[in-house]
Amino acid sequence: MKKTKKLRILALSTIATSFLALQTAEAATYTVQKGDTLSKIATNHKVTVQDIKSWNNLKNDMIYVAQKLEISNYATNDTVKPSNPSTTNPSTTKPTTPSKTTAVSHTVVKGDSLSKIAKQYNVTIKEIKDWNGLTVDTIYIGQVLKLSSESSVSESETVHNNGTSGAGTSSGTSKDPTVNGQAVNKKTVDVANSVVGTPYLYGGNTPEGLDCSGLIYYAFNQGGLKIGRESSEGYFNGNTTQVNNPIAGDLVFFQNTYKDGISHMGIYIGNNKFIHAGTDGVEISDVTYSYWSTRLVAYKRFDAIK
Repeated sequence: MKKTKKLRILALSTIATSFLALQTAEAATYTVQKGDTLSKIATNHKVTVQDIKSWNNLKNDMIYVAQKLEISNYATNDTVKPSNPSTTNPSTTKPTTPSKTTAVSHTVVKGDSLSKIAKQYNVTIKEIKDWNGLTVDTIYIGQVLKLSSESSVSESETVHNNGTSGAGTSSGTSKDPTVNGQAVNKKTVDVANSVVGTPYLYGGNTPEGLDCSGLIYYAFNQGGLKIGRESSEGYFNGNTTQVNNPIAGDLVFFQNTYKDGISHMGIYIGNNKFIHAGTDGVEISDVTYSYWSTRLVAYKRFDAIK
C-alpha cells in the first residue's frame, strides 16, 4: 500500500514537472501576430529590441506573421536577470533604477539604435518615438532626437520626422560636386533616361529588366562611377553623404513603401523629378506627389563623386 502511494506521488510529481517545463518552453517562444513590430514585442515582454535580435540572430528589424521568436525566460518573468539563479534570491535582490535623463537631445552616431539610446538615457523606445513623431524604428546618423516632451532643439538642428527633404542640414553637405563629379552625374542621368520604359524585374540590373537599386547600379556604372550592387538600404547606409541642395544625379531615398524602413530609391533629375524603377517599370515621378513626399527620407550622394 505504501509503495503504491509513493508511486502515485512520484507520477503526479513527474506530470507537474512536465507541465511546468511546457509552460516555460511556451513562455520562451513568441509567435508574431499581424500588426506586431519588434518594438511592440519588446515592450510587451519587458526586453529590448536588440535583445530579441540577438536571441534570434536577426540582422534587421524585419519580422513576419507566424514567425517564431525566442524570448528569454528571465525577460518574461523578471525585469532583472539574476547573476547566479541557483544562489540568488530574487525576493531579496532589489535592482537599482537609474534616474531619468536630464539631457535635452541626442545626436545619432554610427552604431546607435533606438534600443541603445533608450537604455542610455533610461527612457523607453515608445517615448522617444512619441517625442519625435517617429512611426518606425529607423534612425539616421546625424539625426537629432528630443529626449523629453518639453525638449527643444536649436534652429540649426533638425528633428527628423519620418524623413523630409530638408532634414539633417546640420550633418549634410551643401557643396556641389567638382567638374568631374558633375560630368559623372550628367552621364548617369542620360543613361537613366535611356532606360525609361524598361520593365521591372526583381534583382534585375540590366536593360532587360531593372529593380530600383539595380537601376542605380547600372546607371552609375555606365556613367563612369564603379559601384557594387547593393539594396536601397545598403546604398543608404553605405558610402553616401546626405546633401542639403540636391542636383541632377544625386540619389533620393524613400521609406515604408513595400516594407518598413528604407525600401526604395531613385536618381534625382531636377525640378522635383526623379527616375526610378517602379512596379510598372522605369519611369519618371515627382517627389511632391503625396505618396512620395510623405515617404521621402533624404537626398544623398556617393562619396566617390567629389
